[in-house]
Amino acid sequence: MDSPLCRPFRHLAVLLFAVLLPLLPGALPAAVVEGLYRTEVPVAGTEAAQRNEAIRTALRQVLVKVSGVRRPGLLQRVEGELASAPGYVLQYSYRVDPDAAGGGDGRVLQVSFDPAAVKRLLQQAGLPVWSENRPSVLVWLGSERNGRRRLLEPDPQSPVLKAIRQAARERGLPLLFPLGDLEDQARLQVADLWGDFEENIRAASERYAADMILTGRLVRLGKGAWRGEWRLYRPQTVSGFQSQGKSPQQVAADGIQQLADRLAALFAPPEAAASGGADTVRIRIAGVTTLQRYAAVERLLLAQRSTERWSLVLVEPDALVIDLHGRNSIESLAQILSVGGVLEPDPDGILRPGGETEMIDLYFRVR
Repeated sequence: MDSPLCRPFRHLAVLLFAVLLPLLPGALPAAVVEGLYRTEVPVAGTEAAQRNEAIRTALRQVLVKVSGVRRPGLLQRVEGELASAPGYVLQYSYRVDPDAAGGGDGRVLQVSFDPAAVKRLLQQAGLPVWSENRPSVLVWLGSERNGRRRLLEPDPQSPVLKAIRQAARERGLPLLFPLGDLEDQARLQVADLWGDFEENIRAASERYAADMILTGRLVRLGKGAWRGEWRLYRPQTVSGFQSQGKSPQQVAADGIQQLADRLAALFAPPEAAASGGADTVRIRIAGVTTLQRYAAVERLLLAQRSTERWSLVLVEPDALVIDLHGRNSIESLAQILSVGGVLEPDPDGILRPGGETEMIDLYFRVR
């Protein structure tokens, strides 16, 4: 129940939020991906020509990771700049990795690129820039071989998990894996994974607080033939896709590549980048009634590095109206702001009294 004694506190808190928001340091959520502009690639030697060839390969990898785009037709827009790849480098170094493929004596080149220059290149080519703030995804895996089904254990030396982690690094995805402890074993059974029992899968995943859930069933079809059956559980929807390959590692890696394609299409759609996106998107956030909720909203907004700046438009007793300035589409912002468990869409917001006068683009409420 709303007490009149609380109202002065609430108005004061909102005003403090409005004043302090631009000044506070950006406390970022767990799904902020580090190293988007760094990578390492095999290199044949230390000669300049060999190094520059490796740098071109590295820049191509970083462009895919930052844009979320791996379709050749779109990446052709930046192919001409690859000859100038050394000009985008901030620093590089060599190291020896005995497991590296393609390098001379296991030598790899570690390269860091200038983020501002990479972003500028993508924007000039009309390609998206997917921010560091990306949805965390919890991955449950099972395998079927000769009719026998089992859940895969979280063994860091597992070739399948190594392939998945490598694909996630290539695409800049923050993946989580279940512990496989007694609680997991009690909550999720093999039958849940094969039956796509959504309620059980979501319940078993709650302890990990991931933004999304990915389940994968790796099925052996015959000698040298595997199929991956994948389900992506978003907060309100479930979608499925498949991958094919000669080994479970290949199938698993392709599944993660397809996952990245799908997430990039949601959070950094190429169409929005090509059209320039929206200069300003106005949002209303309802349910901002405590300091804890103000702080949660603050952290979420500060984490939106794809948004250049924001401004407070209106303070209501239990809500804020904010303008987000940048090159985001309304559709991509709707997805981005729903990540992190702070906000959810508020379909009833438009029905409130006076709601038609403020030209709100998106309505949210604090969870």
